[in-house]
Amino acid sequence: MRYAAFISYNHRDRKAASWLLKALESYRVPKRLQGRPSAVGVLGNRLPPVFQDRAELAASSNLAESVRAALVDSASLIVVCSPDGARSKWVNEEIRAFVALGRRDRIQCLIIGGEPNASTLPGADPALECLPPALFEDGGAEPLASDIRPGKDGRAAARLKLLAGIMGVGYDELRQREASRRQRQLAIVAGASAIGFVVMAGLAVSAVLARNEAVLQRDIARQKTITAERTVEFVQSLFEVSDPSEAKGAQVSALAILEKGAARIAGSLGNEPSVKAELMTTLSKVYLGLGSLRKGDAIIRDSLRLKVDDPGVAARQLLALGDSETRQGEYATAAKTFTRALALASDSRRGNPALIAPILVGRGEARSAVDDTRGAEADIRRALAVDRAGFGDRHPAVARDLEALGLNALAEDRLGDAKALFERALAIRIPLQGLAHPRVSEDYNELGSIAYLQRDSAAAEALWTRALKSDELVLGPDHPDVAISINNVARVMLERRGFAEAYKLLVRARDISLRQRSATHDDLAFVLGNLGLAERGLGQAAAATATLQAALLAADAHKHRNRAPILAELADLACDRGTPARGLALLDRAAPIMRADYPDDPWRQAWVLNTRGKCLVAAGRGAEGRAAIAESMAAIRARWPRSTLFGALAEQRLQDARGGVGPVA
Repeated sequence: MRYAAFISYNHRDRKAASWLLKALESYRVPKRLQGRPSAVGVLGNRLPPVFQDRAELAASSNLAESVRAALVDSASLIVVCSPDGARSKWVNEEIRAFVALGRRDRIQCLIIGGEPNASTLPGADPALECLPPALFEDGGAEPLASDIRPGKDGRAAARLKLLAGIMGVGYDELRQREASRRQRQLAIVAGASAIGFVVMAGLAVSAVLARNEAVLQRDIARQKTITAERTVEFVQSLFEVSDPSEAKGAQVSALAILEKGAARIAGSLGNEPSVKAELMTTLSKVYLGLGSLRKGDAIIRDSLRLKVDDPGVAARQLLALGDSETRQGEYATAAKTFTRALALASDSRRGNPALIAPILVGRGEARSAVDDTRGAEADIRRALAVDRAGFGDRHPAVARDLEALGLNALAEDRLGDAKALFERALAIRIPLQGLAHPRVSEDYNELGSIAYLQRDSAAAEALWTRALKSDELVLGPDHPDVAISINNVARVMLERRGFAEAYKLLVRARDISLRQRSATHDDLAFVLGNLGLAERGLGQAAAATATLQAALLAADAHKHRNRAPILAELADLACDRGTPARGLALLDRAAPIMRADYPDDPWRQAWVLNTRGKCLVAAGRGAEGRAAIAESMAAIRARWPRSTLFGALAEQRLQDARGGVGPVA
């Protein structure tokens, strides 16, 4: 969470708000609490910053986007309560926006004047009401309040109450630890006076050690600040056009800015390796997000040659590298990279705790892809616990974790669980990020896959078509993720024997994928497998064989679940070409794989048997072949109507096995 709290106040109460800001940001978290998960993330020695400034609202009729973003990134909302605050449009709008995020229980009040509930108490002056009405809308109860009016809590106690609420600890626990800290300080003073010169040498040594540690921490903080400032300064410079003629009459595209940035970084910042590494990591992530996978991968690998001594920066580099490796289908390698990143991010002195959850999710997704689904579940649920503690239940980071759990459930064929997880993720993302967000499209794609596996092809096609339109609009026509959506839509077209329209889509999906991914990427097992079916449907047997062989290479590299279906198609083509012995050998390999990968999908195993029957007939073993085809027909007919690709092929094989005469059973 970026901010520990968002202070909502009327401009007339700025003095009290400024005191509150300093009181919260100057607080040193007790050592016994440091390392504990909280709503602001894992507690360190200080809380994250507090958001106060609302000057940008002056000329707007709605909450500024920057303020809405700050509310999203704030663990708590502290409302400065006074008659002016209660009447403030902006204070009430900020409360409503925070409640809409599902965080009503994270609102606290600081009463500085007026009277609470004066608008409802008999005999009270309504003009003195200090609690904004938005607090009570939609059945809201009065939040916890601290009170610094004369004769009330006092500033010290009010500060501790608010801090307890922010960190999610008991007020008494903080109060007692604060009292103990003061007692220790007094004891140190008294003890030092009594012991005198005997202890002076020890104190001097302690002072030197403490000073050295303070200097080290100061230098670390200063270096991080310098790195951040230099990074921002460099990025801002990328948007400056030194020669107006360069941009005159033309738009400067995001990709052009990236290219400019990459070129400038390569030739500069030689004496600032941490700044250079941060910038190269950011550029890599943006390239990857835009679908330029090869460029993004090259940049992050180049950045690893820099001599970076900051574990937090190095962890971020490895997180980006692991993401790139995952996108390239190098899942086992990616899992090891994420493990290295996790060790660096967890460094107690100079790591970056904010990276721990995304690293865990990345490692979980990589593990899931290599069938370590139990390890994946443990990683992702650990990340989910961290993110819920830091952000609450309705945050994009939590949606990301739910999506990763959904993918893992899908890998385990727990379709109902997977569907529920993706739907929960969408319920978080859509209100916060809108329908156009790329992850929303990905979720619809996965829901389409679940519908397809549940044999609801119509629902699958609708979801996949929706995802494809969104991807093309948001990501552009040549993004690798678009290729996945294209493949899914084309698959449904194939099944209803729309070979020509499916072929055009699949050629496009293949070309997009190969521009940015290796020829053995696991997604190509589907894309090329389907393209081979389309080519075969169009009578291009030689092309289909070559395409399916390429698909098999990708499938074998990942033990992909499309291996057995590809082997069955290659066997069918071999038997058509007059080499039934090769076809039967391919089917011998396909049969046990199909049983292992599709234990609950009887038509898949029946399809291998049906194809074996065709090859047996071609090999002159007609009786065996006809028996195999007949045995397989019930399971195939239960799944595929005669008008579909597999239904029609099975019926044709049965008729051919009978010599082309007689009714089709």
